Amino acid sequence: MTDVAIHVQDLSKRFKLYGNPWDRVLEWVSGGRLVRHDDFWALRDVSFTVRRGECLGVIGVNGAGKTTLLKILSGALWPTGGVFRVHGRLASLLELGTGFNPELTGRANVFQSARLLGFSRADVQGRLRAILDFADVGDFIDQPVKRYSSGMFVRLAFALFAHLEPDVYIVDEALAVGDIFFQQKCFRRLRELRRQGCTILLVSHDMEAVTHLCDRAILLSGGKLTAEGDPPSVVHDYFALMGQRFMAGTAETDRAVQLPAGAASPSALDVPEPVRAQLQQPLTSAAHAESGGGAATIVGFAVTDAEGRPSWAVASGGSLRFWYLAEARSAIADLNVGIHFYDRRGILVFAVGTANLGHALPALAPGERLLCTMSVTLELQPGEYTLLPQVGGLTGGSPEPGVLHDRLQGLPPVLVTARPGPVTPFYGLVNLPVQVAWTTEV
Repeated sequence: MTDVAIHVQDLSKRFKLYGNPWDRVLEWVSGGRLVRHDDFWALRDVSFTVRRGECLGVIGVNGAGKTTLLKILSGALWPTGGVFRVHGRLASLLELGTGFNPELTGRANVFQSARLLGFSRADVQGRLRAILDFADVGDFIDQPVKRYSSGMFVRLAFALFAHLEPDVYIVDEALAVGDIFFQQKCFRRLRELRRQGCTILLVSHDMEAVTHLCDRAILLSGGKLTAEGDPPSVVHDYFALMGQRFMAGTAETDRAVQLPAGAASPSALDVPEPVRAQLQQPLTSAAHAESGGGAATIVGFAVTDAEGRPSWAVASGGSLRFWYLAEARSAIADLNVGIHFYDRRGILVFAVGTANLGHALPALAPGERLLCTMSVTLELQPGEYTLLPQVGGLTGGSPEPGVLHDRLQGLPPVLVTARPGPVTPFYGLVNLPVQVAWTTEV
């Protein structure tokens, strides 16, 4: 197994959960005869192999066991069952700045943190110039890190780990730090490490990064390995899992959803049966943002292609339809239905509401419902985009006009794929309307 960098076999990790500290004491005093804890299995029989020079993406929803897995491989936790082997020198980036002493200078922290990771002073000295150039903290390198801004702190921490050049490199969400320019540097550095033959385990919620950087990916769910293979296939399984979690009902919201009766145009809609079925699935209570005023709430939501088939993916230039079922909790005369799109860096790409489009929605009495659909042409660069559907009113807000009633959060991302064809239709993030004219006469 000389070509294997990481071998994991039937790895399991159990945590004991106690209701209060005295339960732990009683269990200890009784010598284990009294069981006063609940078992929580963060990992259960996980097995996989990573070959030398390979980049493996580890994905899953929050609480799936990703960080527990990485802590075990890094030696920070010991498994309850199973075996694992890491061949070669390992550097683990689980939390940026772990081990940094705020009283020491940035330069001193670089040497001290490297020593704690098993790298000698000579190892760091030979890479010091590259580390400092990457971090770009200037003269602050000789100032105590307690005086650093948060951006300077994470730049220095990542720069150190990115230049130690270990045999195995474990990264947990490190690409989400810093501004966009620093994130681009991080991506370039990871690509360099791959070309140099470094084995990388990358945990990230950035599915675009996993797809472009990784050779393979695994999906964890509930502590178990549920999918393994090429990144696009595993990412597809991840999106499907996210959709299931979003649409899963809870005890508080499991009542049947009734669609409003048909009305005169334009509110009368031809609702496809798959959409009707999806709108009748109750949303989880966690899907609703806590910041809304609650005068209206979104009780059903669906995403389809232009023909009404459920879909969260579309080729660039294609359209998706977003279906809202809103219920008034109090009388509303100025309902505004809107949606926001954000790119992978959290930048608002596009937002629009029915009021922006000049549509006046009908007034609703308490308990009345309105079904509204918005068709959006996604002339966007291929990638993932998160969305925030919301309902609000046009008056009463401060400092801007309008007030938020309800907003959905934690939805699966919309995936925009490349448009078929030999020529890229446009470059950049969005496709702006362009008119061209020419003449051969001067």
